[in-house]
Amino acid sequence: MVVVVLMALVVAPAGATNPSGDRQYRPISRLTDRVESEIALYESYEHGRKPAIPLPSGDTRSRIERKALRAAALIGRLRSQAHDALHILLDVSVEETVEGFGPSTTHDEVTRSLAATGAAPSAIRSAEPVAADWIEFQGAIERLRAVVAPLSTERSCPIDGTTWFTNEWGADRSYERDHSGLDMHAAPGTPLLAVEDGVVIQASWHWLGGRQVYFQVDSTGDVYYYAHLDYWPKWLWTGTRLEAGDYLGLAGASGNADSSHLHLGWMPGSGAVDLDGLKNPYYLMFELCVP
Repeated sequence: MVVVVLMALVVAPAGATNPSGDRQYRPISRLTDRVESEIALYESYEHGRKPAIPLPSGDTRSRIERKALRAAALIGRLRSQAHDALHILLDVSVEETVEGFGPSTTHDEVTRSLAATGAAPSAIRSAEPVAADWIEFQGAIERLRAVVAPLSTERSCPIDGTTWFTNEWGADRSYERDHSGLDMHAAPGTPLLAVEDGVVIQASWHWLGGRQVYFQVDSTGDVYYYAHLDYWPKWLWTGTRLEAGDYLGLAGASGNADSSHLHLGWMPGSGAVDLDGLKNPYYLMFELCVP
């Protein structure tokens, strides 16, 4: 079971910061409007009308899978920004309660739950309209997921256990490098899983990445880079096929790492190891790993 430490994500959320570190606030109602517009685009595509979403070149199935992957990353981005909004708008005492509300939460349940936090009346009054927006947003997200699901392949969070991560894409690193991946912190020995069905194209040692695996998925040709592994099974090598959720190794701190974590790199559509084609996997992992 994947458990994500949400407080770590909320304290330093990626969606609320720009490269200079300043928070960006987006009202939850506007995020809901964005989800609804995306639903309309997908429903237009599904009903045979000309799609309003540009599709990448390639065969039909891979184009559809790429489109669905884009939707997963978009959902992660909007969800991350909605969490940011809660963090900015609400007192800590009620924030976690509102995060627990879903599309089926009633007004009476909202009132009782907020009152049970023991927060000041002013904090509860300010939380009620935010909670209503949050519930509407959660419902829109569920509908978008349902629309995209028939187009998409199965995907798994690469961490099978408790993890936390923040968006550090482009941050300074040693040896005059920029951070070009996502550090998903996990206890030593936490199992790592294949994100999708695919094949190992390289499993090797590198002084920076330590024990590292490059894994190419079938659906889109994307390559995922797993680094700093403590261990991988002896049967895993170039050409090994894995299905989504299959065991790939254990989290560790091999190579140039001072704590246990999975450094995850993402090379969309590369079809090969292409370190110049690395993109930020944060929002996709937010959707896959944050409940």
